[in-house]
Amino acid sequence: MVLFGEFLSNVGSGATFPYLVVYLHDVCGLSGGQVGAVLVVRALAAVVGAVLGGVLSDRYGAGRTVVGIAAVAAAAAAVMAGAHGSIVLPAVVAAVMGTGAGAALVPALDALLARSVPESAREKAFSWRNTVVTTGAMLGVAGAAGTLGLFGVDAGLHWVYALDAASFVVLMVLVGRATRRHGNGSAGAAARSAAEGLRARNSREPSGKGYAAVARDPAMRGVFVFVFFVVAAGFAQLQIGLPAVSVLTHDVAGLGWVFTANMLVVALAQVPAQRMLARFPRPAVLAGGAAFMAGAWAIIALDSTPGTGRLLVAAVVFALGEVAYMPVVAALVNDLAPPGLTGRYNGAHTLAWTSGFAIGAGATGTLLGADSIRLFFTVSAAVLGASALVALRLAHILPKRHADDRS
Repeated sequence: MVLFGEFLSNVGSGATFPYLVVYLHDVCGLSGGQVGAVLVVRALAAVVGAVLGGVLSDRYGAGRTVVGIAAVAAAAAAVMAGAHGSIVLPAVVAAVMGTGAGAALVPALDALLARSVPESAREKAFSWRNTVVTTGAMLGVAGAAGTLGLFGVDAGLHWVYALDAASFVVLMVLVGRATRRHGNGSAGAAARSAAEGLRARNSREPSGKGYAAVARDPAMRGVFVFVFFVVAAGFAQLQIGLPAVSVLTHDVAGLGWVFTANMLVVALAQVPAQRMLARFPRPAVLAGGAAFMAGAWAIIALDSTPGTGRLLVAAVVFALGEVAYMPVVAALVNDLAPPGLTGRYNGAHTLAWTSGFAIGAGATGTLLGADSIRLFFTVSAAVLGASALVALRLAHILPKRHADDRS
C-alpha cells in the first residue's frame, strides 16, 4: 500500500519537476534573477528538511511523519497551483516544498520501507521501490506533456500542480491507513525489527545521540562522502546538466525523449538486475554504478556540441549506473542504522543528496555558463571515477556482514 502511494505521489511530482522554472517564469511572471533566488531558497530549505525529516521519524515514527509532511506538501502544491504575479508567495511555497516534499519526506519513507521488511529483503524492496518511483515519474512527465498540449502552458501548469497536490493527499491517506493497521514505523513497532536492531547494536553502536552518533560512525561517514560526490557529479548533471546542454546546443526538442529513455531503462531493468547484482559485494556494486555514470558523461565529453542522439545514449548508460546504485545504497544506510536512529541515518543520507545536488547545480551554472561542455563533463566523469574508488574503499570500513553478505 505504501509503495502504491509512492507511485501515485511520484506521478504528481514527475509532472511538476521538469516545469518548475517554466512555471515560475512564464506563469508566475518572475524574472530570471527572481527565479534563481527562488531556486536557491528551495535548495537551502531542502538541506534543512533532510535533517528535520530524520529527527521527526525517530521521535514520532516514520508513518506519522510521512502523513504530516504529505499533508503540508499537499497544501503547498495547492497554493502553488494558484500562485501568480509575486515573488513572495512562490518563494515561500518553494521553501515549504523543498523542506517537506523535497527532503523531509525522503528519510521518513526510507525508514518506513526499511522497517516493513526483514533486513535480508531490503535491497529487493528498494529495487521495487526504485522501479515504482521511476515508473510513476515517467507517467507524470507524459501526463504533464499531454496536459500542456490540451490546455496550453498557463492553464495546463495550474492543473499539473493541482495534480501534484492530489497525489500527496492520496499518499497521506494510504500511509495513514497502513500506519493504523501495521504500526507507525518507529524503532519498536515490530518485534522483527527490534530483534534485528539488537543484533546490530551488539555488533556496532556509535557513541552519542542523534546526529552526533551518525557523525561518529566511520562507515556512515564513508557512505555520506560517496553519495555526496555521486549526486554532485552524477544525478545533478542528469537533471540540470543535460537540459543545459540542450539549451546551449539549441536542440531542446528531443530532451523529453532523453529523459523517457533513462526512466524506461531503470523501470525495466531494476528488478531483473537485482538478482544478478546480489552475487557481488556491495562496495563493488556501488563502484560499478559510479563507473557507468562516469562512462555516460565521457560519451558526452567526446563531442563539444553533443546532439540529442548522443545525450540519449549517455542517459541510457547513466540509467545502468542508477540500477546498481539506488537500491544498494538505500538498503546499506538502513542496515547500518542502530535502533532508534533509523530516521537520522536516512536523514544523513538525504542530506548528502541535497547538499551534493546543490553543489552540483552550482557547478553546472559556472562551467556551462562559459560554454565549456566538453570540460564540464570531463570533470564530472573524473569525479565519478574517483567516487568509484571511494566505494571500493568502503570494503575496508563497512562491517563485514554489510559489505559482503547479500543473502
